[in-house]
Amino acid sequence: MGQPFPVTAAMLRNRAPRSGDCSARGAVPDPQDEFELKFKNTAPLPEDTVIGDYRILKTLSSGGFSIVYLAFSEQSGECVAIKEYMPADRALRPAGDLVPYIGAEQLAIYKFGLKAFFEEARILAGIDHPNIVQVSELVRANETVYMVMQFIEGVSLQEYIIRNKVEGRIAVLPEDLISGIFVRVLDGLHMVHERNLLHLDLKPSNIFLQLDGVPKLIDFGAARRTVGRDSSSIIPMFTPGFAAPEAWERDGVVGTFSDLYGIGACLFACMCAKPPQEAPSRAREDLIPGALEVLGHSYSPQIMAVTKACLELDPRRRPQSARDLIPYLLPR
Repeated sequence: MGQPFPVTAAMLRNRAPRSGDCSARGAVPDPQDEFELKFKNTAPLPEDTVIGDYRILKTLSSGGFSIVYLAFSEQSGECVAIKEYMPADRALRPAGDLVPYIGAEQLAIYKFGLKAFFEEARILAGIDHPNIVQVSELVRANETVYMVMQFIEGVSLQEYIIRNKVEGRIAVLPEDLISGIFVRVLDGLHMVHERNLLHLDLKPSNIFLQLDGVPKLIDFGAARRTVGRDSSSIIPMFTPGFAAPEAWERDGVVGTFSDLYGIGACLFACMCAKPPQEAPSRAREDLIPGALEVLGHSYSPQIMAVTKACLELDPRRRPQSARDLIPYLLPR
């Protein structure tokens, strides 16, 4: 739709990894949005550790629930990303060890989270969609579960926004580009929702733009609750500004409408290169309507209406289906 996506070889080197060389830029969780590698109680696996048919090359990131590695398959000669279920506050693993120690008082919640992680991975493995990161295999080892995913070359939408921000200019990304990205993201998200899975951490750093410009929704690490399941023991991780009001509440009821709030927040960020005001702050003094009014001078009523509807504080007033939003973002 409109101009072609301006991701070029000058921005990203497109080279196939060889013999364990996976140094090309790929899709990993944004380190600014993850906890840093500082958990002394949950050390990552050593390099050259073998998980199934894959050899660990290095640690990419570490979060509250998982650790992500770059790995190489000697069998296929391809690089993959592997996410290991490893909750930092439930497990103890000294450097050099493979199997974590789980205290008796933490065992039940660890197993509950492991089951949720496995279920999430199983659902994603059954989804074949061009805009959802592909999960190719699940590996059980070391008293935990490993999610083997495709390694994607490209750049995150967050990084792309930053690169295209111009001082003094209100509008950051052109509307046809934003619409083209989110028509695809919404289509993929609809399929995820049809499988009774939520993302719950939608943000520009979790939308990866491949070298051909096609977006991929990545990092379902916050998706700890499947729709209709009672999993209140596990609190989903989220990013302030992109999280719906109900996601801030420990026992808040989340649903597809919660992910659509995240879509609205992403649209907002594409327009002005910053996240929306945090939901709890909006409940006290809502500055979003004024910000949307300013942005409305640079964008069409259609995309502004979608953004405004998704950012409604009351979940009942938000759209309920990702697919229902697609026609409003298509060119007229």
